[in-house]
Amino acid sequence: MALAMAYELKTGSPGVFVPATGKHPRRAGPGLSLDTLIDEFLEAAKGGSARDRYGRPFSRHAMRELRWCLDAHLREELGGMRVRDVRRDDVEALVYRLADAGVSRRRLRALTKSMRALFDYAIEQRLVRYNPAERVALPDEDEAEQPTGRADRQRTPVDRAISLTLQLATLGFAVITLILIAEAL
Repeated sequence: MALAMAYELKTGSPGVFVPATGKHPRRAGPGLSLDTLIDEFLEAAKGGSARDRYGRPFSRHAMRELRWCLDAHLREELGGMRVRDVRRDDVEALVYRLADAGVSRRRLRALTKSMRALFDYAIEQRLVRYNPAERVALPDEDEAEQPTGRADRQRTPVDRAISLTLQLATLGFAVITLILIAEAL
């Protein structure tokens, strides 16, 4: 049976589908879960078909690290989510929860590196369009001194009100501009 290229109607991303059924082979139903992707990725990495960012197969040490990070933490926290629903905020929240629980910076770096490898694989498989684990900042000891520190991460109701007011003002200016342009014509 021949496979053909098609574009998903919802996401607009390219994907492979089977013409006889019109469905994606692994994406039938509500979407691939992160649990399933982790299993698939670890199997592909073990077999050598999934590679690191430099095109090299994962070493034995890297495989142990991947298993520890993806099985012990990512699967436990986010495994039930659909792959395409995982966002950077989810990844950062996981990293910060683990940091608060006392996980070392070395382990947090290994975790983020493993998640990047997993989502790089998901991009190659055309399951997602971007890597939510890309550029995830690790918490520092001096978190309050960072411009994107924990205090800035939670928006207060006042922040939300100011943001909404600015958005409405921008919309108002856009409407006034359109009216003035229409009158000038």
